[in-house]
Amino acid sequence: MSSNLEKFKDRLKSIEENRYKKKTDPKGFGLGMKISLDLISPIIVGILIGLGFDKIFSTKPVFFLIFLLLGIITGFISIIKSMKSLK
Repeated sequence: MSSNLEKFKDRLKSIEENRYKKKTDPKGFGLGMKISLDLISPIIVGILIGLGFDKIFSTKPVFFLIFLLLGIITGFISIIKSMKSLK
């Protein structure tokens, strides 16, 4: 009876240790999220600003395209800076 209890405790302990070992890569996930947000955020902001200016000045795609291009450029510059800081 006692040996079964000891086996159960050992098994439970090994399961708990393995559970915590699987969560050892939060840095890689965080880095991926940062890089993806560094690319997507400026593009979304540029689109919204461009649409706002187009609505204010009644020009359909002019400001949208200008600020979309600026957002894409800014996003890639931000990713390049992030990659340089990793070294």
